[in-house]
Amino acid sequence: MSPEEAAHSNGRVIITTNDESRIVNRDNVFLDTQLEKYPLSIKAKILQSCVGYYGPAKEQLVIGIDPGKRIGISIMYCQFELDKIITSSVHATIERISFILSSIDSPTKIVRIGDGGLDVSRQIAGILNSNFKDKIIIEIVDEFGTSIRQGTEKNRGGIRDMSSARKIAFRKGKIWNSYK
Repeated sequence: MSPEEAAHSNGRVIITTNDESRIVNRDNVFLDTQLEKYPLSIKAKILQSCVGYYGPAKEQLVIGIDPGKRIGISIMYCQFELDKIITSSVHATIERISFILSSIDSPTKIVRIGDGGLDVSRQIAGILNSNFKDKIIIEIVDEFGTSIRQGTEKNRGGIRDMSSARKIAFRKGKIWNSYK
């Protein structure tokens, strides 16, 4: 639709160019360049605009982590998966998760880490806890039954790790402080 039509529409979200945003002039306008430059935070803001009216309880940011040789990460916001990632080191994982936690505005931020690689789990939890303290909730989750069966050729590109991370994100765990 044209910028003039968008300005008068009842759409919850409008994505447009910087020049046309002046014509639209509404709160729920996102720039196409923002979506390219900050995809996760803009996706979260778009979701918040669309489903945020359900209240703060639904506006949770939950990050599920499947630790191991390859570390699977699933980023959930408003119960929708924003992204899934594979990293190959604790350092890369901390860097990525720290960026996500800092760039997405949410009243509740939960990091759920599987207990399959307990040394890696504890290392990730300890670093995140020292970096974010009381701004996030860290839980250690029982991983049993989260993996796709081995031998199904479903782990090309870390699919099994990302799938496990998503399942971990939806499971309640033990709070990190009480888990030590």
